Amino acid sequence: MTVGPAPGRSPLLALAVCAALTVSSCSGGTVATGAGGADGASSSPGGSGGPVLTESLPAATGEADTLRWALYAEPSSLDPIYSNDFPPMEVLANVCESLVKVAPDFSFQPSLAESWEQPDSLTWVYTLRPGVKLHSGANLTAEDVAYSLNRNLDKDLGSYNDAVYQNVKDIKATGDGEVTVRLKKPDALFNQSMATPAGRVLGRAASEAAGKRLGTPQGGVDCTGPFRLATWTAGQSIELARFDGYWDTAHRAKSPGIRFDFIRDPAARVTAMLAGELDGSWYVPSSGFTRLQATDTGKLYFGRTSGSYVGMVTSLKGPLADVRIRRALSLAIDRPGIIKAAMSGAAEPLKAPASPGTWGYGQDTLKAAYDALPEPSGPADEARRLVTEAGVPATPITIAVTGSQAEMPVIGAEVKRAGESVGLKVELRTLPADNYNALYSDAKAREGIDMIFSLWQTDYPDPTQIYQYLQGGNTFNYAGWADPEFDRLIGEATSAADPAERAGLVAEAQKIAAEQLIWIPLYAPFNPLYLGKGLTGAPTSSVQLTYPWAADIGRS
Repeated sequence: MTVGPAPGRSPLLALAVCAALTVSSCSGGTVATGAGGADGASSSPGGSGGPVLTESLPAATGEADTLRWALYAEPSSLDPIYSNDFPPMEVLANVCESLVKVAPDFSFQPSLAESWEQPDSLTWVYTLRPGVKLHSGANLTAEDVAYSLNRNLDKDLGSYNDAVYQNVKDIKATGDGEVTVRLKKPDALFNQSMATPAGRVLGRAASEAAGKRLGTPQGGVDCTGPFRLATWTAGQSIELARFDGYWDTAHRAKSPGIRFDFIRDPAARVTAMLAGELDGSWYVPSSGFTRLQATDTGKLYFGRTSGSYVGMVTSLKGPLADVRIRRALSLAIDRPGIIKAAMSGAAEPLKAPASPGTWGYGQDTLKAAYDALPEPSGPADEARRLVTEAGVPATPITIAVTGSQAEMPVIGAEVKRAGESVGLKVELRTLPADNYNALYSDAKAREGIDMIFSLWQTDYPDPTQIYQYLQGGNTFNYAGWADPEFDRLIGEATSAADPAERAGLVAEAQKIAAEQLIWIPLYAPFNPLYLGKGLTGAPTSSVQLTYPWAADIGRS
């Protein structure tokens, strides 16, 4: 996704333009799961057992020096309504808080709202935490909260979170410490979205004074998090300083600050980690897994994610119009081979567009439904039979890739091999990064393209956050696919207050999505984290976009 407007329910949507990974030829293997032990240790990615999932690291017991952290790109804006890409979200998670937060165990917990209630299906009432200070020193008020949320309803501002607010009628401060949100129709996901950038809160006075400079190096942001924005040197770095007036004294930052260096080149990031010039990084390039595992400058960990790497069908007017061709292509793909070659084993094959990491409720129901799905890779004879039955399309399947993400050409090459092995004609079209990014927002740029690749990461554990993008008319349903039954199921799921009912509806919709293969599932990645020697406390699960992770890092 380009750094720019990206309509969709989730502000996070993670996207293929992240350039977060790069290819390694290290072998993979069976994935193990472990608690990580006293130091959160994980086995070598190239070992026979594959990467170990580390559930958590020990809490820090000592103060750390100012942290130096790597970002793979400079944020385009730190205004919460424009932060839908990884770098700005990774920074803002430590600066600007939301009404609710997702903890490292993926549970929902109070944040700026100490409690909330739903007196009826169309109303959410948030009781704000008293005594919260903004970085400017002012007291946080209900008017600040209402102002911040209402910015997402202002069409002139063009918030990237607009779809989160699509069912909102109005938002008002209804008391000294109370904000009420009234809906036009029931929306079970709205409150969960308040744990994402869509629920982040700014100080009104400072924001209005900043005007169009809000979220820029010149305008900054006035928020309530454990760190405040200190300096932003365009093109080089962002520095945060510990906010001594932070309301949550139990989670006071254990370092005086953190400096984010913008290091776009994956090899340069790995080199800086190996040299001890960085204290940590998320989205560690897989090309560096083996060396980082062996170095004494720090440790490499792998945590859980809710991510899905998929092949997105972008047109149903060409060679992928027939579902039998899509099924044949999917069956022929060697997913374990992709994981071994492109991810150094740090992923699991995926059977549906939403990964098991999204199951935040109804886990037994969702697991049973997922397990019942057919294996995505299957016999070549069955794939060839489908191609023969459907007839070989007259035109080749054109798949776009970009060399700016080193894993993508490897994945594209495997999909091309897979298609050709069962009698299909497949062409790869390699695009520069900017041209590839344009595919996500420009329909004209997608003309002549039948498939693109993308990594999707949910803000909170709920598969409807993925499946809503396959509904008819959704911006990210590039193929224009429409299935009334699928739309009904997901529509009802997003309105269902009962988690068990929602899980049942999602399970039915998931079966349709897995059969139709508008998004061909490839793999669910792990969450790689590098942490410098002597440091601990960082969450290993993929909450770095919504949880104030830097405050937890300190000395062991």
